[in-house]
Amino acid sequence: MYSRRKILKQLTTTATALPVLERTTVLSGLGRSEAENGARREASLGRILSRSMVFAHPSADPYSPNNRFGYNHAPSVVVLPDSRLLAVWFSGPFEAAVSQLILGSFSNDQGRSWSQPFVIQDFPHRSDFDPAFIRDDRRVWFFFSAGRWNRYPVARDEANVVGVRSFSTYMRYSDDSGHTWSDPVSVCGQHGSRSNGIKLSTGELLLPMGDFIGKVASVLKSSDSGVTWKLVGTVTSPVGADEPSIVELSSGAILMVLRTVDGYLWTSQSVDRGETWSPAVRTALRAAPASANLIRLADGRLVLTHDESPRYRTPLTLRVSSDDATTWSEPLVLADTLIPDADDPIWSAQVTYPSATELPDGTVVVVWANIVLADSEQFGDIRSARVQL
Repeated sequence: MYSRRKILKQLTTTATALPVLERTTVLSGLGRSEAENGARREASLGRILSRSMVFAHPSADPYSPNNRFGYNHAPSVVVLPDSRLLAVWFSGPFEAAVSQLILGSFSNDQGRSWSQPFVIQDFPHRSDFDPAFIRDDRRVWFFFSAGRWNRYPVARDEANVVGVRSFSTYMRYSDDSGHTWSDPVSVCGQHGSRSNGIKLSTGELLLPMGDFIGKVASVLKSSDSGVTWKLVGTVTSPVGADEPSIVELSSGAILMVLRTVDGYLWTSQSVDRGETWSPAVRTALRAAPASANLIRLADGRLVLTHDESPRYRTPLTLRVSSDDATTWSEPLVLADTLIPDADDPIWSAQVTYPSATELPDGTVVVVWANIVLADSEQFGDIRSARVQL
């Protein structure tokens, strides 16, 4: 049985070389141990330059009235116009608490270290969650969702202020590299984003969106530099279409990857700037039911980060494509964790929900959440890695 001590020891490791499980996996290279696979990948694909803690949980008791920031999840990261990094994530005593808010942290040294966290968004008595960015030259767009899952305290208009109907996506922006932000404005109801959006080569702004029951993906689009936004396109699959991530290909087409429940990544493409999408198809890439992340590098290569397991949110891997996602490199393991046994008090341990961005020197910075769940304690940490590809 994997003890709590072993799991926590691995999750709190901050050495340059994160321990990798000595076990065979579903990754490419079946038959070799994970340690052997990891060494081959790092040698052939690139190398992890450093790892750092963005934010460590100060409390783990979800029932404690003093626990405000114990559960931290779903980070996103962006390079600001002044070259600093900004990472944001949702934080609360447990997921969907009405006190849940969004924290942020800056890095002035390319992701080697991070500032003390600060509150960037907090609607009272509602859960703020799933922050995302679009970098638009000197302007940075900041999106997030807010609403209530919890019935209590009871509300008069429960049908509309609790559950899916209560959720909306909001937009804010900064023209001074995150020193100040505009007031929140609702831009879309009953749909939300998990991954960063993109600015197309033709100038349109696109934010990947999903409905809150995980069955339909789409994009939020602006063709007038963010003055107005509209929800366009429809993507479905027989196994769900949740938490999409998008990237523009060299042809100008847009590639979308989807979270599904069958153990694989599914994709769809748009050739008309997000207005319509091809039928979703299943790829050969194994994937947990968790969000994946796509970015395009300055040299045209694509980077995919996701949990490469059909069931568990571990290991967290990075792959590179030099041919617009026709083929992918061997996976580089960014983080891994032990999988609890059925009788372990900890019933879930995860390294998951990545977000990636490219620094001006070509270094890729990835942030993700380390989650531990048990009945008596639940917590999440936000971690990062700098990767040279």
